[in-house]
Amino acid sequence: MKEKEKIIVAMSGGVDSAVAAGLLMEAGYDVIGVNLRTWEYEAPACDTTKKSCCSPEDIRDARDVGLSLNIPFYVIKMEKVFGERVIDRFISDYKDGRTPNPCVECNTFVKFGALFEQAKKLGIDKIATGHYARVIEVDGRYAIRNAVDMKKNQAYYLYGLSQENIKNTVFPLGEMDKSQVREIAKRMGLPVAEKPESQEICFIPENDYRSFLKKKGMEFTPGFFKLASGQIIGKHQGKEGFTIGQRKGLGIAWKNPLYVLSIEDDGTVVLGEEEETVSESFVLEEITYQALAPLPKGQSLEMRVQIRYRSAPVLCKVTSLGDTWKVEFLEDVKSVTPGQSATFYSTNGDYLFAGGIIQKGSITRKIKSNVEVSRESVPI
Repeated sequence: MKEKEKIIVAMSGGVDSAVAAGLLMEAGYDVIGVNLRTWEYEAPACDTTKKSCCSPEDIRDARDVGLSLNIPFYVIKMEKVFGERVIDRFISDYKDGRTPNPCVECNTFVKFGALFEQAKKLGIDKIATGHYARVIEVDGRYAIRNAVDMKKNQAYYLYGLSQENIKNTVFPLGEMDKSQVREIAKRMGLPVAEKPESQEICFIPENDYRSFLKKKGMEFTPGFFKLASGQIIGKHQGKEGFTIGQRKGLGIAWKNPLYVLSIEDDGTVVLGEEEETVSESFVLEEITYQALAPLPKGQSLEMRVQIRYRSAPVLCKVTSLGDTWKVEFLEDVKSVTPGQSATFYSTNGDYLFAGGIIQKGSITRKIKSNVEVSRESVPI
């Protein structure tokens, strides 16, 4: 490291990014703190005690950390790119029967994409964040490696980073667990040392995405609940209010729990029992390669795939179809969801090979229909 090398730290107002900035100062970097203003925050009307990231309180907290560390601190307006890349996709995905992953889009296009562009304009090559992740170089390619603290590991959300992004990003917390980070924050006297974490989507403070979609003018598409056999068993008020794998809130009385298996363009929501949620394969699109070089068409490899943030990676076989992959599970996996991200790891599961989006209409299930019509079903 060059003495007093400049680095921009993305500071959200939380304890993780605050400690990241403090540690980089101690390591000898010339740290510049920035907060990304991504949208016009609206406080929850029903409960003003609930907090979401990117709120005015978070900006003030980030500023206070900057003052505490005596580093330059700036707020950068990112509403335009956030709206185009994150919110617009969030709305269009639900409209099209997919379940979006806004945190992946934000990391790919805003926190790393747009922020890197701003850094370059200032002649600064490196940025840092408070993500729990590490960087590894494999055969001349850069990849995100899992954090030491697997409970906080955020590699799944970072598969969209380019080779240049990964090479020039520092993750100071990758070797630590959360308790260590809290202790460091106390040692540094940071004002956010005891601040609780935000658990909600930043632009949906009350975690009510249905209300958000309606405020944005989306018209919900009513339709029927059907079994995979085609039997109609009820009505609903809008397919946009459901997601694959959902069990609660269906409003259907049945002898066994029912789950959403698929969401059709005409408004039909297909339901089935838990056994029917097991999938055999899907197609991956919008692929970003990390440790793995792009696969030639027709080539197959075995690796591990993770289909949602909290799920464990499982063995699979991928076959390149050119711009897409066919992904075949070698273990049982439930409720594969179009629109969500799938990340692929080395067979030991330690670092990212690649990642992409689960393609709508590409999911095949092991069991086509396992439900008999029940007299307890909701009448039409």
